[in-house]
Amino acid sequence: MLTRRGWSLVGAVVGLYLGARLLGLVQLAVLAAAAALLLVGAYIWVRFESPVLAARRALKELLQVGVEGRVDLVVTATKSSPTVAIADAFDQGRRAARFLLAPLATGEEARAAYRFPTDRRGRFEIGPLRATLTDPFGLVSATHRVLGTEQVIVYPRVHEIVPPPDVSGLDLDRDHPAVRPRVELTGDFMTLREYAPGDDLRHVHWRSTARRGHLMMRQNETRRRAPVLVVLDVRPAAHDRASFERAVEAVASIATALDRAGRPFEVAWSTGPTVGAPGRRHLAHIMDELAIVEPHGSDRLVITSTRVRSSALIAVTGRLVGNDMASLGLLVRDGGLLVAVAAAEQTEPVAGRSRRYRTLVVPHGERSFEQSWNEAVLRWQRTGNLPTSPSAARS
Repeated sequence: MLTRRGWSLVGAVVGLYLGARLLGLVQLAVLAAAAALLLVGAYIWVRFESPVLAARRALKELLQVGVEGRVDLVVTATKSSPTVAIADAFDQGRRAARFLLAPLATGEEARAAYRFPTDRRGRFEIGPLRATLTDPFGLVSATHRVLGTEQVIVYPRVHEIVPPPDVSGLDLDRDHPAVRPRVELTGDFMTLREYAPGDDLRHVHWRSTARRGHLMMRQNETRRRAPVLVVLDVRPAAHDRASFERAVEAVASIATALDRAGRPFEVAWSTGPTVGAPGRRHLAHIMDELAIVEPHGSDRLVITSTRVRSSALIAVTGRLVGNDMASLGLLVRDGGLLVAVAAAEQTEPVAGRSRRYRTLVVPHGERSFEQSWNEAVLRWQRTGNLPTSPSAARS
């Protein structure tokens, strides 16, 4: 296609030709013919010097808000190529990383890198990667697609927080005796057995060993516990833009802390659906959903009308109003724990006391979520005293 300079030359050709006809000057006609031949020559040069390139991208798989993202490009010339301009689009084509690629011999590689913006979470598309060849006079250019598009997910920011309070949860093995508990190196003592080659000597029961005259081993069991339920309030009326981002970051941080502690957990929206997938990629699936979630649904807590119940509920909300705390309490089994994390300033007092369950309120204030959360949880671990109102939590 013609460049801006090429179109200018086309206009010059037309003007010179018209001037030659009107004024009868052969010199103008010669200049018009020379300019036209230059355009034809530029087109032929671009057509036959078209580069044959192969490329690949390498990027950090787990991008996070606030953490610098880098995309590495490797371009290989299948045949000798002239100087070309490389452009890799992102942000839905609104922006692109541009490079000037020097002439390459056959099989030669060139490397480049650029920063990927991680100022907001979400699923983004990188590419396509295009190479543009322009003739030496800058009159004609040809663009070729070298590499397709790729999906990149930028996860919400994860804060370093301590795991939530452990209230043990419902003992599934007690309620379902047909399910056998798993035997593990850690857990509750189950029985004694004789030593077998390969056993960890740290689990020798020395008193029984001395009495019987041969090594006796402790055999422990780990009883399965009901998962902690983490609920993200996605009601549009409960958030502004800033508070919703804080809420998403809080859920991502809590889920990561639970995963590191090895505690079972589930994440659900206030509209009812549970996100994630059982297995090793449970946290990864949750982070994928948190990267793209937006406020949606009705202005009531739909999940409270479902059959979901938990002995440990962590509700990350925006602005609590009316009987929201009482509604969330319906999801908590008797004797359980309700942790309410506020991502926005509260316009009215939070009523958190109940005889059925214990409450812990982590308020939004001048301090960061990380500071407020860690202080409340560490206080619980040290003394077992749970602040039940924002004023108590700040003291």
